[in-house]
Amino acid sequence: MPSLTITSDSPSIFTDDDISPPKRRSIRWLKGDMIGKGSFGRVYYGVNLNTQEVMAVKQIDVIPVSRYRNKAEAGVNRQKMIESLRSEILLLNELQHENVVRYSGFDIDQTLVSVFLEYVSGGSVASMIARFGSFEEPLAQMILHQVLHGLEYLHDRSIIHRDIKGSNILVNMDGTVKISDFGISKKNELNMAYQLNSKMEFAGSVFWMAPEMSQNSGYSAKIDIWALGCVALEMLSGKYPWSGKGHMQVMWELKQGNTPPIPSGLSREAMVFLAHSFKIDPEERPTAAQLYELSSFVQIDPYEFEFEQWWEEKEQLAKLQDTTSSIYSD
Repeated sequence: MPSLTITSDSPSIFTDDDISPPKRRSIRWLKGDMIGKGSFGRVYYGVNLNTQEVMAVKQIDVIPVSRYRNKAEAGVNRQKMIESLRSEILLLNELQHENVVRYSGFDIDQTLVSVFLEYVSGGSVASMIARFGSFEEPLAQMILHQVLHGLEYLHDRSIIHRDIKGSNILVNMDGTVKISDFGISKKNELNMAYQLNSKMEFAGSVFWMAPEMSQNSGYSAKIDIWALGCVALEMLSGKYPWSGKGHMQVMWELKQGNTPPIPSGLSREAMVFLAHSFKIDPEERPTAAQLYELSSFVQIDPYEFEFEQWWEEKEQLAKLQDTTSSIYSD
């Protein structure tokens, strides 16, 4: 199957080695405000002009090497960007689960690649924490329950997300939770997500990283379970794990076999969930399915929590606080 090449400057995303690569879709759409950004691109609010469907559109400008002064470095960075795009599109194209963000296609205009994704109205867990502060346990339970089911689906397909964190977990206003951003996700070539693979390279965000990642001796999908524990801390404390420490300090802590500090005042059920998630030895750390069975903290009906009502109440309180702050600052 030929590579996808649009012009001499356009990136070739798929190669002859790819099996049934996703077809390019030309979608007429209206570009809105930027709603997020990452290491390789930005995400915009978009409207499909043919269907009137609201979308999230991830755009990456794959600038040709010829435009850079340092062409060697630019070539490496460009290849990383293309590989990340290719990996994300190939993975998203084969996934269909209520707790995984839905993929609708991609397009290329010169060097600008657009990836069309499901729009998730409530935004990310990280943005909600920044706006409203730490979460009550029932909300954290609702989110963790659904992320755990999404991870079980991914791991059953030998896919390791490798970047589970609050900014990559989205929540719809109806309370449905979606795992997003598969740019550094990877299939375990051993075809068993929980089997240690010594060929896996260092990847992910340090503050959510499992200890085995710091050892450079291989890892498995158990790193996603550790990261989910970090997300639980993120939600319940209102701070990212290892808050106050630098990257090198966190790496040292992980090499020493330490876990992130646990806030006081948590329920016994929450503590049990964290204890299982933060097993230092990945062999002792549960799989997604096992964690659900072991922890009553996530054995709940996620739709009993009235997320939209919670959101509206928090928004009203935040606006009131903004108004009060404005009055006292004048």
